Amino acid sequence: MTQQDSELPRRHVLKAAALGGVALTLGNAVDATAATVRADTAGGPARDLLFDTDWRFFLGDAAQAQNPTFDDTGWRKLDLPHDWSIEDRPGAPKTTDPWVPPVALWNPGPHPKGAPVVSPEVPIVMASVPPASPDGPPHKVGPFDTDATAFGWGTGWTVGGIGWYRKHFTLTPLVPGEQVEIRFDGAYMIAEAWINGVSLGRNVNGYLGFVFDLTPHLRADGANVLAVRVSNVGETARWYSGSGLYRHVWLSRTGAVRVPYSGTAITTPKVAADAATVLVGVEVENRATRPETVTCQVALRDTAGRVVATAVKPVSLAAGQAGRVDVELSVPRPALWSPDAPNLHHADITLTAGGKTTDRISERFGIRTIAVSPKAGFQVNGKTYQLQGACVHHDHGMLGAVAIDRAERRKVELMKANGFNAIRCSHNPPSPYFLDVCDELGMIVMDEAFDMWEKPKLMKDAYHLYFKDHWRADLTSMIRRDRNHASIAFWSIGNEINEAISPRGVEIATQMRGVIRAQDTTRFITQALTASYAGEKGKGARAQLDVTSYNYSFNAVEKDHATYPDLSFLTTETHSADAYDIREHMERIPAYMGEFVWTGMDYIGEVGSGSSRLRSDTAPPDSEKKIIFGMDVSMLNFYVWDYPAYQAGSGEIDLIGLKKPPSVYRDVVWGRTPLALFVQRPVPQGYHEEQTAWGWPDVLESWTWPAGDARPMAVHVYSTGDEVALLLNGKEVGRKALAPADKCKVVLKVPYQPGKLVAVAYKGGREIGRRTLETVGAPARLKLRAERSRIAGSAADLGYVFAEVCDAQGRPVPDAAVPLTFEVAGKAMLRAAGSANPYGIESFQDGLTRSFHGTALAILQPTGRRGDAQVRVSSPGLQSASLSIQVG
Repeated sequence: MTQQDSELPRRHVLKAAALGGVALTLGNAVDATAATVRADTAGGPARDLLFDTDWRFFLGDAAQAQNPTFDDTGWRKLDLPHDWSIEDRPGAPKTTDPWVPPVALWNPGPHPKGAPVVSPEVPIVMASVPPASPDGPPHKVGPFDTDATAFGWGTGWTVGGIGWYRKHFTLTPLVPGEQVEIRFDGAYMIAEAWINGVSLGRNVNGYLGFVFDLTPHLRADGANVLAVRVSNVGETARWYSGSGLYRHVWLSRTGAVRVPYSGTAITTPKVAADAATVLVGVEVENRATRPETVTCQVALRDTAGRVVATAVKPVSLAAGQAGRVDVELSVPRPALWSPDAPNLHHADITLTAGGKTTDRISERFGIRTIAVSPKAGFQVNGKTYQLQGACVHHDHGMLGAVAIDRAERRKVELMKANGFNAIRCSHNPPSPYFLDVCDELGMIVMDEAFDMWEKPKLMKDAYHLYFKDHWRADLTSMIRRDRNHASIAFWSIGNEINEAISPRGVEIATQMRGVIRAQDTTRFITQALTASYAGEKGKGARAQLDVTSYNYSFNAVEKDHATYPDLSFLTTETHSADAYDIREHMERIPAYMGEFVWTGMDYIGEVGSGSSRLRSDTAPPDSEKKIIFGMDVSMLNFYVWDYPAYQAGSGEIDLIGLKKPPSVYRDVVWGRTPLALFVQRPVPQGYHEEQTAWGWPDVLESWTWPAGDARPMAVHVYSTGDEVALLLNGKEVGRKALAPADKCKVVLKVPYQPGKLVAVAYKGGREIGRRTLETVGAPARLKLRAERSRIAGSAADLGYVFAEVCDAQGRPVPDAAVPLTFEVAGKAMLRAAGSANPYGIESFQDGLTRSFHGTALAILQPTGRRGDAQVRVSSPGLQSASLSIQVG
């Protein structure tokens, strides 16, 4: 394990250690003895103490549960982060037995008559639920419940509801003037909190953190109860949101003179090789009952921890007054932050008053410049980067929405490893830790505030109900929280906003621009507009943007660039199938700075956006076509999977983190590999496979198929070459030249014969690549593969272990679907298990699953002690496999 692998989980380990020895005594804290918070300002301020452990939880509403005397001894004990929507429904079976999910990706037929549509104005046919039958999938299994779900296909048939959390803790005595604050990084959706029965407030934005002052309401005797009610009732999201306290919770104890939450702003207005100017703005509030003369000391540290600049500045504050300290520092020969070398600095800020340290924080930042122009594109420190970006949702597949640190880091690592250099956080602010990782790994980030404004999208219980009263505070909160992250280059004020080009929409955008500029002047403001708003129609909306962004139309970029040559452009959502055309446009038009494909990784909900269906060869073409979002699409071929499919299917990386064919094609298009070889799954006689705009043919890296079908196989070859040849068992069976019009793709028909299929790519007569697929035997044994052989001992870390189905010679069986049982012992527990099968509805909490494409995944979570964790996987009739992972 490298230091980078474990750095941030270790940071939480250190905090947890501090909580045990200095700040918080852990154990059975919610039993008779409450957890004791020992840190106090007599020994200095204690910032950001992890407050995740030893909560009690009840699924459902509970009258008077905010009262400190409420009896919660029968409630479930758990640690945060927590998402109840991914947990098994009460009374639900854990498996679909005897029904077995299919492995073919296509929907077996058209949607049933009467299937629901998005709306009369947008008659997109959505995924539906077939009638229950003895030989069909159960309508309730694991976390899925077609009867109880509020928004069905949108949230992947999962269920929201109401949940209560309570935490008992004891504070050591507060010194005079001491302040105690609780911070929630996120709760979905509406959270109300009480301390000792006193209301602290309410938060309605499910993706932003919120802070409450506990000081006036804490008990002198030390026995305190924090209660939180979280409501996710009705149609609140159009993708899987999760439910509950799904991000971290933190406690801080400071003196009366302190820095408020998100009260620092760091910019680097002048950057050169010999020196950089760093401006540090520090908000200071005096909560004392007397005036204070405060000294603010700022020390800048480089990546190695060396102090490279210091400054000291006093400020006088009356009782109850807030002020701001601004200091300018010069850093000689700075190590700059960039996607290639993401060097980071720290600003250590110390406040002293009356001879005592009253607050101390450390804020991380990067020294860098960013710029956009229609001639040079997007630049960091003067170097142009073409943004090869991915949109990502916040869920982690079978883990649900829980923002466990390792899951957050892994998602960014997967994006980086698969060629992406930019991420669009769609369509909401991510967790703070996610942005920490983007800083560390050199990703360029578009931080997005809203998916809707005043006009709703599909759902009747979503954020639009609260927008008018809350958007200013929420947008301000996002900018202040995230403005010091080096990775963030763009603020997005919305995604496909219905009223974007209306007078009211332009008015809102204008106000939003003012709100953002009051907090940050260094990033570029954009909005993901539908391509139908291109040209003169969207001129008013574009006027409030620094960068014009369209979803799903690189052609709109080309047209607008010809008309408005001074604009810079992004496509904030694109289709994987358009990767070649998009790169060609980006190479030709410098003002077209990059794309964000929909999506980088698969997610739960919006079922079937990246799907396909079987279509009769004699069926007439769909007649119901409509221009929507700038796309000419069939309303009948938009979301074509039905239940039990629960995933979107549009990710280039699948739900368990493995590469899908569109990602391999992208590697070819961008020159990361010269050749790829896939074979399309045969469809029933008389049918063909038809994909949605986000879909991809059901192709596998496999030459192991049932014998006896006389029809030739469709062999898909992706290559940067100008000619490809196919050899079957040493004999050439196909050859074809590739022209630019082929867009690096060619399909050749080859009769199936067991053996070895080899593709060879040529360029100018010279071989540039060779790929081989061979027929393998029947499943005979299992193999385990851990992503990392060692993980930290903290619950913030996770171990990902893949089970692979192999033949007797140890070769992977590429389409094997066999029942698997995972067992975990030692210093970790099984957190989740499952596969990437979009039809694979099941419990993710037990160790029972089925392989898909020959693979399944078990996720381990440390239990807090050093040692080894043992993993075993078995299947009837197959040789089992075991491995050990070092923990701690």
